Amino acid sequence: MKKTKGKRVIIGLVGEKFAGKDAAANYLVKKYGAFHARFSHILDDILNILYLPVSRRNEIDLGLGLRKIFGNGVLGKALMQRVKLSTAKFVVINGIRMDEMADAKKLGAKIVYITANKLIRYQRYLKRHEKVDDATMSFKEFLRQEKELTEIGIPKLGAKADYKVVNEGTLAELYGKMDVVVGKIAKP
Repeated sequence: MKKTKGKRVIIGLVGEKFAGKDAAANYLVKKYGAFHARFSHILDDILNILYLPVSRRNEIDLGLGLRKIFGNGVLGKALMQRVKLSTAKFVVINGIRMDEMADAKKLGAKIVYITANKLIRYQRYLKRHEKVDDATMSFKEFLRQEKELTEIGIPKLGAKADYKVVNEGTLAELYGKMDVVVGKIAKP
């Protein structure tokens, strides 16, 4: 396992659903020993405590509800607290949305926008079975969900990222692109 040297490395991942954020984050955990902090982990913890299904719909509704009641920064602050408590020299913050990029940057994160075209992402969606409602939407419904408040601003956030990774090839190609990004960020 290759480790990064020197300073603490924090990478924040932003991208459309099924663009490859999880694959990239899991690779960084495996290869570099990164601590993986994912926004949906907080939502999934709450859903599990409430004995509610972990579905994309429930995550969206819960996230929007928490933001409405407790303010836009509630999830960002919670996840940033998890990152601060970690002693890991390498951290990957996965699933940045809305106003959370500023919180990640305050911690020194470099932001990576991972993207892919809609059809490739839909094909990935059909193969994944992580959430109870995975592989149940039509392509039309998938595109409609892209207009949800939690999803619509992702391209604008991506435009503000430090790095952009287009993930339309193999996993090996994605991993190679992530290694290049890590090499640039982790330079002494």
